[in-house]
Amino acid sequence: MASILSLGTKMFRTRNSARDSGTDMDRFMTVRRSVEAAIESATRERRGLQQRVDVYYAQATSLLDNSAEFGQRSDQDEDAIGDAEKNAATARARIRQISAHIDQLNAMLSGVDAALNSEPA
Repeated sequence: MASILSLGTKMFRTRNSARDSGTDMDRFMTVRRSVEAAIESATRERRGLQQRVDVYYAQATSLLDNSAEFGQRSDQDEDAIGDAEKNAATARARIRQISAHIDQLNAMLSGVDAALNSEPA
């Protein structure tokens, strides 16, 4: 078995520092793009849910405006109003959860940006 010293007299060389810096930046940019995509996806989901909440409340309002007084409404109208309120409450809870995720993702993005800005040029 040959000794590692017998493989040649070449001295150990490092890569060009600009190449290392470029490779490091590429890694951070890959993470940054992924986080940005996650933020955009969550924002679209939140916007869609908010539109549904608006529809649920519009349905409930329409039913309330066009039906008899409380106690005189049909069971079907009462159920529809209750379903609209329930769906809106569920969607609002999900919107709060998504908003918290977006805040966390924005914090991650700030961390990646800080790392990118601290990289030596």
